[in-house]
Amino acid sequence: METYLLEVGAKGRLELIEEIAQPDMVDEANQTFGGPPGRDGLVAHVEGFRRNVGDVRISIDRIVAGTDEVMAQWSFTGKHVGPWLGRTPTGKEITGTVFSFFDLTDGRISRYRLWLCAMFEVPVVFDSSKPRRSGDTQN
Repeated sequence: METYLLEVGAKGRLELIEEIAQPDMVDEANQTFGGPPGRDGLVAHVEGFRRNVGDVRISIDRIVAGTDEVMAQWSFTGKHVGPWLGRTPTGKEITGTVFSFFDLTDGRISRYRLWLCAMFEVPVVFDSSKPRRSGDTQN
């Protein structure tokens, strides 16, 4: 999952998603906001994150892996440059802690869930396993 976080998430190397994710994978966070299914959903998720959090820096705090599941705790810092998690852009620094949960099939991502706490002026928590509220937007 280092590849996903550091190469895809931090550097924007979206072409790697084809190698690390199943074609029909499910990205719960992306689907919560009505995004496309499969790998295209993961691409949309990363594009949205990188578009709205500029100059993003990611550090991995911990990765715990089993046979077919992985949990990664990671942190990010960037500039809030676009509407994200229901917040209009502030142009200010934003930080966050994320717990990403990956299910694997044949060594590739088949399901992705996350829990995140982002620090805007106040903390905003997002849990991809919870239904979204009316008016919530990912953009």
